[in-house]
Amino acid sequence: MELKGILDRIIAFFSAILLLFGVRLPARDPVIPTGPCTAQISVSFTDDTAGSAAGSITLQADQDGRYTLYWGNEQDEKLTAQAADRTVPYTEFLTVDVQNGEGSAQTPNFLAIPAGAHSILAYGGETLAGTFPLPKEKADAQAYTYSFGTLSDVHFNRYNKSGTGDDAMITFPNALDFFEDFDVSMVAMTGDLSAFGEEDAFRKFHDIAANYDFPVYTCKGNHDCYYKYKLESWQKYINPGVYSAEKAEGVVEVAKNGLDFVYCGERTHGDVFIFFSQVGGLYPALPLVTDAQLDWLEQQLETYKDKRVYLFFHTFLNAPSGNPYMGEGNLMTKTFSHYLLPFTTGTRDEVRFRALLNTYKNVTFFNGHSHWAHYLQSINPNLNITDYDGTTATMVHISSVSSPRISSDTTLLWTSDTMKRSEGYLVTVYADHYVLTACDFLQNQMLAYATYIVEK
Repeated sequence: MELKGILDRIIAFFSAILLLFGVRLPARDPVIPTGPCTAQISVSFTDDTAGSAAGSITLQADQDGRYTLYWGNEQDEKLTAQAADRTVPYTEFLTVDVQNGEGSAQTPNFLAIPAGAHSILAYGGETLAGTFPLPKEKADAQAYTYSFGTLSDVHFNRYNKSGTGDDAMITFPNALDFFEDFDVSMVAMTGDLSAFGEEDAFRKFHDIAANYDFPVYTCKGNHDCYYKYKLESWQKYINPGVYSAEKAEGVVEVAKNGLDFVYCGERTHGDVFIFFSQVGGLYPALPLVTDAQLDWLEQQLETYKDKRVYLFFHTFLNAPSGNPYMGEGNLMTKTFSHYLLPFTTGTRDEVRFRALLNTYKNVTFFNGHSHWAHYLQSINPNLNITDYDGTTATMVHISSVSSPRISSDTTLLWTSDTMKRSEGYLVTVYADHYVLTACDFLQNQMLAYATYIVEK
């Protein structure tokens, strides 16, 4: 192990000991260039795929320090997205540390060039230090066919950081307002609507979602399985038009368990949305899903194997090899902090569920559960999205709309950014690919560092 790695681990170890006694070491902030500075940008793209930012970026600058990269518009101004009367700025998408006049960095896996981007802007502090015009072939000029929103972990009745009694009464409609401005066809969720499966949470969810012209569909999460849960409460308030005798347009299949269903309608241009619910919420004591559910899921995946399929299920899987906690949906810090409740590896239902994802690679598997904020891909590059080098379906982690969890590489325990962050994805779908744009609904931002292109 190189000397820097050894020193980092020593610092992390002593930081953990100090944290046990409530002592925090001061953060080692990067040096930011001050005053006038200039930087020359060079880019090495992995391929010529339109909309893909995969590759590396190098800066040559007259001042050392950390430079922040943004996407620019035709006037070399920071890129924004416009929808209805809402203007949403894009955050930075990469930072580059320059030492001895030069520095480079790899872009995150699957990173997308947003629609409307014409250049890369390098900022040293508040100073625009350099620009790089994007090649014309990299601009994704196609018109998208439709869009949808994704959310997870609303948790009515769980958080009260706002002092209003229930933070989800603020975060949930705020996110739906955002999606409404972007004219989405639907919003699809991965569950955890409640604190303990209580009917009051389901009723709150229904009363808010009913105010919008698009449907809001979801599966159950582990919290929705807890002791207050009743199937009749779920069917009364959740997924209207799915469980009744007269089905909503686009609802093409409902499982016998009265939970799982398939949506494929005009709103989604024939793309298939499968909502697959947990029926167990105790890890690892009880199965999360039944054999009958997996039979049903396999039948649906086989039926739609030649279509674009989006699968919504609450709990993520451990990494298939290496450190199990460094897969999609999770992370491990240098102080061994990680989320403790993945889909338990090796259980009968997990093995079969994973095998289905390995077989049907036309699927995109959306999940939530851990609440990890999207920026934490800096600790685990697989956190937000991966297909494990093409060996499985594409897996996408959705942070929490009500309480994203934050950490650092040397933090012993995570904290929650309740009422400071509120995250999810705006998904724009094209003929041969789609783009996932992570959003912070409270800060009114597009998270450019977590904006991804998937060719499916």
